Amino acid sequence: MSTSTTHRVLITGGTGRLGTYLIRELRQRRVNSQIWSTGSPGSRDGIPVEHVDLLDVDHVARAFQSFGPTLVIHAAALSTADACLANPALAQRINVDATEQLSDLCRLAGARLVYTSTDLVFDGRRGGYHESDSPSPVMVYGRTKAAAEPMVLRVAGNSVVRLSLLFGPKLGQRDSFFDLQWRAITTGDRRMKLFTDEWRTPIDYQTASRAVVEIALANTEGIWHVGGPERMSRWEMGERLARFLGQSPTMFETTSRDSIGGAEPRPEDVSLDSSRWRCRFAATDWPTYEEALGWILSPLRS
Repeated sequence: MSTSTTHRVLITGGTGRLGTYLIRELRQRRVNSQIWSTGSPGSRDGIPVEHVDLLDVDHVARAFQSFGPTLVIHAAALSTADACLANPALAQRINVDATEQLSDLCRLAGARLVYTSTDLVFDGRRGGYHESDSPSPVMVYGRTKAAAEPMVLRVAGNSVVRLSLLFGPKLGQRDSFFDLQWRAITTGDRRMKLFTDEWRTPIDYQTASRAVVEIALANTEGIWHVGGPERMSRWEMGERLARFLGQSPTMFETTSRDSIGGAEPRPEDVSLDSSRWRCRFAATDWPTYEEALGWILSPLRS
């Protein structure tokens, strides 16, 4: 099962922001795939979509056995910090318990599991995090993602891919943060507040999805950090996007992560060191922010 033609790939969260890019990448590689989604069944880009509720353990087991995957890319999650903070019990069930069940199902079936995690498993006190650094999350979302990682890694052959802040336009129904920024710049009908003191290594959805799929199909294992080549704040991202479009960033206001009253603390610097991924997959493009904007904005401008 070393080539894409011999895999049967199951993608959870396949209609989410990252999932839609993963589907496009797999379709381009002509990989036999199935999508799990909480939405209506049907198809996307010719790939069948099954309605599967990850909270229904019996349904999950039946759907898994029916498709019989050799590889699972688990991208489904309760993925916003606000949603996890508002309902930590639900975050536990989706992000931790469902991941544990999928890991067990894969182990029993002899399938591999590739789990998409986050840079927010770190506390952000220093940045430049390596795969060997111990998680120490400060947010509910990060804690649930970190709690699921050992459940994946206890099975030989599985992988955890920690992704940094993702950017780019939506392929599905839900607007991304990038879509909101784009409209703020091009229409001028709203203002946005952007953090100046929270540092990430942002990577575009296309590059990130290609990295996840390559890591999955290459039968790798262990932890992989996948971030962009530049350490940036959201403010810098917005400013550089406006400048790239020939605009002044007057629609963006600077703000501090500590200014969000009542919210849980946000880590200061969760930038990732992606050296392991770059050494193993050196042929994969690793665009700078402006290079990624070049291909992202080309269809939006037409």
